Amino acid sequence: MRIKHVFSVIIGIGLACQAMADPNVRRVSPAVYADAEMPFRCMLPSADKQISNTIVLTPDDFSFVPLQNGDMLPRYAVNGYTFHDKPVDAVLGGLLESAGIKVLAPRTEYTLLEGQNVKGELSAVVDQLAEAGDVLYSYKDSTKTLTLLRRAEYALNVPKNKVVLMAVLDALRGSEIENLNVDWEKYQIRMIVSPEELQKARKLVRQILNDSYLLAADIEAYQAVPYPNAGGWQGVLNNSTGIVASIGRAMVGRPVVLKSKTSVESFLNKVESAYALTPLVAGQAVVPNGWQMKFNVNECTNNTLPYPNMAVVMKTRIKDQSSERTQITLRAANATLSSFEVSSSLNQEVALIGIPTNVGDAEFIFAIKFNLIRFIQKGE
Repeated sequence: MRIKHVFSVIIGIGLACQAMADPNVRRVSPAVYADAEMPFRCMLPSADKQISNTIVLTPDDFSFVPLQNGDMLPRYAVNGYTFHDKPVDAVLGGLLESAGIKVLAPRTEYTLLEGQNVKGELSAVVDQLAEAGDVLYSYKDSTKTLTLLRRAEYALNVPKNKVVLMAVLDALRGSEIENLNVDWEKYQIRMIVSPEELQKARKLVRQILNDSYLLAADIEAYQAVPYPNAGGWQGVLNNSTGIVASIGRAMVGRPVVLKSKTSVESFLNKVESAYALTPLVAGQAVVPNGWQMKFNVNECTNNTLPYPNMAVVMKTRIKDQSSERTQITLRAANATLSSFEVSSSLNQEVALIGIPTNVGDAEFIFAIKFNLIRFIQKGE
């Protein structure tokens, strides 16, 4: 069992196998249940509707609201509470006994805690102990009971800005927090989370408020089918190898592929001399600096793709206002297809080529362009 130390004085609380398909089960396309997200997610902004490069925020724009219908704990001062190597349910029970509050805890193994001379306001102390003990809780004042929970539902309210909402959503998905429901009109994300996942979400909000940068990625995908005797990629790339991975390669340049941008059509024209290109997907993902974003390809196309649950996962570190370094991973059915480490300036584009589709000689081409978005605090 783990033993965690609690500070003696509480200062504050910081924010790939598929099962056989059942013919009697109707499968709903992600495009059906993601309609509210698709208009913003699944198209690239036109030249006259580019995303703003600056967004104004305040800490009050974000809030976490528990949805267990819990009441506020009574206002008490904790003066010098000490405990040694006790499970968190017993620690909370001993703390709350004098307030006449009973702790209800499911029978399971709990993290051991120790602390000396713990002081502070009761609700802050309980929050700190629950976090250290990897539990959540709900308090009911009418029965004077505090129930410990392994998972709980929270609403995360974000600023009324779709870019920020999408950045939070993509970073949560990139952190493998998947029990998410989004209300795009209320700018609210509902999540059923463990204590660890809740702390990830709180850390994400702090990152957004403190780091000042977001990275938006415009993503396009094509199917490329080689023409017979056209020479394939050798004729297109003029012997340039790019960044070679276990499967495929990454080409970095200015510009590279994005077909929606007039300045890059020359590259596609060159590709089309050797390949028949079919557009599959156009969409956008956004992520805070240093976090991982996840773009679910299948949600932005009506085409039947050969890989289920295909995703482009990107973890980006912004070096300065003009350059970035990104780990790009292609996933399908919870397995990794290929991965690339790419450094580029923010006015360059990245093309991933030579990704097999498992349908004859057809390949995928992914084109990615990054845009920097800056946060400023009100009053700056």
